[in-house]
Amino acid sequence: MFALTLLYTTLLSLFSLPALGHTFTLNNQCVYNVPLYVDSWPGSVAYTGSKNLKLQPGQSAQVDIPQGWNSRICHNYDCGNCWGQESMVEFNMDVNGLAYYDISNIEGYTVPQEIVPSSGECETVTCTSATCPCDQAYPIGNEKGCGAVIDLPVKACSTQDFTIVYCP
Repeated sequence: MFALTLLYTTLLSLFSLPALGHTFTLNNQCVYNVPLYVDSWPGSVAYTGSKNLKLQPGQSAQVDIPQGWNSRICHNYDCGNCWGQESMVEFNMDVNGLAYYDISNIEGYTVPQEIVPSSGECETVTCTSATCPCDQAYPIGNEKGCGAVIDLPVKACSTQDFTIVYCP
């Protein structure tokens, strides 16, 4: 009976371990401070770390993103939400083993950005102006991915960790 109880307790503890998350590295290569806000979409797994970050020139920070997170990190001037007219990166993590990601300037362009997956087999996306090509970022005011049949700015990758570079 003791062995059965021990086995049951061990199995229960294994299945109740928290899900592993993802490490995002935020790297400011700009010559100015970059204020950031890590958002959580309603209904998504919530990001519980520090939401307001301010990276000085040359500074990097790592954030632990929970498994199943579906949201964005924006270049934010008022440090309180991602609903203003700023550049942002968007992620939908752990969808059938894939991470979906894009750069969005739909609301406005405020900072050059690059998303670098930790795996070299996945596509890096870069946007360094308000007129980035459609296969790299959503343009200002365009939610349809440049009107393409497929959503060109959105990439998918089995990689689960990313580096976001500001002023690449």
